[in-house]
Amino acid sequence: MLIGTVAALACAGCSIDDPLTWIGRGLREEPRDLGPPQRVFAKRFVAPIRDAPSPEGGRLGYLRAGALLHSTTTEPVGYEGCEGGWYELDTGGFACRGRDILVFSGERLPELRARQPDLEAVMPYEYATVRHKTALYKRLPKADEVYEVPPDAPDAGVEQSSSDSPVIDNPVVLRILRPGFYVSLDRTFERDGETYWRTQQNGFVEAKKLRRKRWSEFQGQILDGQKWDLPVAVTRAEKTTVYRVNDRGKLRPDRDGLEPRTWLPVRSRRRIEQSVYLLVGSGRLVREVDVLVIRPSAPPADVGEGERWIDVDLAHQVLVAYEWKQPRYVSLISTGRTRTPSPELDYLTPKGLHRIRGKHLTSTMDNDEPGEPPYSLEDVPYVMYFRGAYAFHSAFWHDRFGRPRSHGCINLAPRDAKWLYHWAGPDLPETWHGGSETEENPGTWVYVHGETPGQRR
Repeated sequence: MLIGTVAALACAGCSIDDPLTWIGRGLREEPRDLGPPQRVFAKRFVAPIRDAPSPEGGRLGYLRAGALLHSTTTEPVGYEGCEGGWYELDTGGFACRGRDILVFSGERLPELRARQPDLEAVMPYEYATVRHKTALYKRLPKADEVYEVPPDAPDAGVEQSSSDSPVIDNPVVLRILRPGFYVSLDRTFERDGETYWRTQQNGFVEAKKLRRKRWSEFQGQILDGQKWDLPVAVTRAEKTTVYRVNDRGKLRPDRDGLEPRTWLPVRSRRRIEQSVYLLVGSGRLVREVDVLVIRPSAPPADVGEGERWIDVDLAHQVLVAYEWKQPRYVSLISTGRTRTPSPELDYLTPKGLHRIRGKHLTSTMDNDEPGEPPYSLEDVPYVMYFRGAYAFHSAFWHDRFGRPRSHGCINLAPRDAKWLYHWAGPDLPETWHGGSETEENPGTWVYVHGETPGQRR
């Protein structure tokens, strides 16, 4: 019977040497067992995560060097454009072994790990500001490599590879840091009697040239719909007088006033003599004209029922986070300022309805515009871009929330920025350093409106 079958195949134009692939046709292919999960270690400073096991796959997000998570299998799920093979992550997405990640088993890490972000703290890293012009080194310098910055050195150093940058006559110097720049810190090292900080960006700077700075303790108010709900009031003056009605029905001021930016729950309004007062709990009254009252707003037409959105009021420098019609958080912010060094520059925060399109646990920000001192801020925390380069982010270097101050971004106090980052979409796995919105995981709506104080109409 077999001889007859072979003969029939030969007559049909097939060779007996051809692989008999037809035998498997129509049979159900069993999935190949790729083994149990492995541990994954991000080796690159930015390790991309793609939506398919291919370099052509869309970028979902990225890991920061030292991030630890798991693969779904022991073996790669594919090799297209990646010699080490693509691994599916337990958080979703695919990463390339060898180029971006290392896959291992056991407790011992495959490489030295930089200090990881502290997700429980207010700020993910430690930060310091530069006190004096100083060099940022590629590695720990030897005694004869320590660079003395010339008095006439430019304010903002740049990478030496830049064609238009001044040449620094020292091969281990990356750039010059000016006073007021901020660096994020990893750990200290000692060499030749000097202490150096290694930065999260893998540069080295003398510890004595840095100083720690306290950030703003200001914080917005969580709204639970019961004790705290809109409307709320916040004090604006250096001291806001609190009044009470005594047993004889007379209005009397308390001895101690309220500090600026104190949050007050508004229970009711009363007209007493010629003024309107707000009852703010426990028999306390404040004059309505002495505080900023924040009232609820209706969702924009494009925001669907059940969706989250963020209301940004430029006129009053106020942010309210909503779950459709229910307010969840309120705070004061700093948006783009009106005064610029040149009429051609526009620092105003763009109005309109936007969506958060990408989130980054931290992102470095710098600028060197003519007419203004340069700035460089490593690892600004809790960055959420909603239009072009405009973003929400923590601003730990100032405490002027409630007034315009930025170059167009929406500055938040550190605690506010952390709350908003974790509340707003797109939702990201805890181990990811950043990610983008997708159709299945959209960004939260952002509605920016009003006239910035001082803006010319």
